[in-house]
Amino acid sequence: MAKPKPDLGRFKVTGEEADKGAFKTPILRDLLKTAPYMHDGSVATVEEVVDLYDRGGEPNPWLDPKMQPLNLTVQEKADLVEFLKSLEGDWTPIEEPALPE
Repeated sequence: MAKPKPDLGRFKVTGEEADKGAFKTPILRDLLKTAPYMHDGSVATVEEVVDLYDRGGEPNPWLDPKMQPLNLTVQEKADLVEFLKSLEGDWTPIEEPALPE
């Protein structure tokens, strides 16, 4: 659904027409810990994100023409969600090694 005042994304920084509606793509590690999703928090669950991309995104003037419906089956969507869940995990940042002078 088109918003009355959409966020223009990267355009606000660059002023480049091609950057309207463009946003940084986040990493997928620990994705389930970062809800809600999308740049504006408009999607509540990973399942809803998969549905959004499956239907080809939301129509808007800046939607990339490469963004097309995926037509995934129910099983393919479930498998994709399970894959995304598999990227969760515990990790400990390592200390930077001491470098020679």
